[in-house]
Amino acid sequence: MIISGDNIHQIKQIKSVHRVVSLVPSLTETIASLGGKNKLVGITRFCKYPLGIEKDVQRIGGTKSIHIQDVESLSPDLIVAVKEENEQKQVISLAEKFPVVVFDISDLNDALKMIEVMGMVLGNSDAATALNQKISKSFEQIPLRQFPDTLYLIWRKPWMAAGKNTFINDMMSRVGFENLVDGRYPELGDDELAKAKTILLSSEPYPFAEKHRQLLQDQYPEKKIVCVDGEMFSWYGSRLLKSVRYFKDLQKVIAR
Repeated sequence: MIISGDNIHQIKQIKSVHRVVSLVPSLTETIASLGGKNKLVGITRFCKYPLGIEKDVQRIGGTKSIHIQDVESLSPDLIVAVKEENEQKQVISLAEKFPVVVFDISDLNDALKMIEVMGMVLGNSDAATALNQKISKSFEQIPLRQFPDTLYLIWRKPWMAAGKNTFINDMMSRVGFENLVDGRYPELGDDELAKAKTILLSSEPYPFAEKHRQLLQDQYPEKKIVCVDGEMFSWYGSRLLKSVRYFKDLQKVIAR
């Protein structure tokens, strides 16, 4: 059974959750932060928080390459997934045997709703409410700035960027970065790069590093080109507690 993450009525029917499989790193970290680490029985190979969790919980493949038989062997009470992160066919296959809650997260409000739901199913709504209050309050403290014509690159060969209608774009807008591109994850040519005033090179999914920044800086000496921590822009959930301090520091770097 597939349950939408915003279908509170159906979610309230989920009872006695003791064995959870998480198909997304952000969800894994959030579950642990809400006191549910001991309920996790399966995680992806990309799940790395809380640190050392891979020593205690079985890995069941990648976010888009789930080992279905491994998940089945764990007999989970609940599987949690994200529409954008996981493959629909694999989610449907798992839902034939287990309840699967699928979240669709495109902005901060969606992330807060996900935390609320996870608190509900884990039996720890108080912790979820407290976490959401801290996250919401921290985001209110981001200074208002404006950085026009920004690209957030996630891949090279070909160049790809995070466009609008993405969670990354919502984080960008809260920092003051005006996204230069439409679509979700469009491929870019030299024309788009030439139009940008600021280029952000994400550490994930492509591991952009200083050598890539320097190559682009040599090509476009007039632009502000900065390597950024992709987790701060794309990890919804409890990691958002760390984002605001990072964003404040990033604003200062860009404004120099």
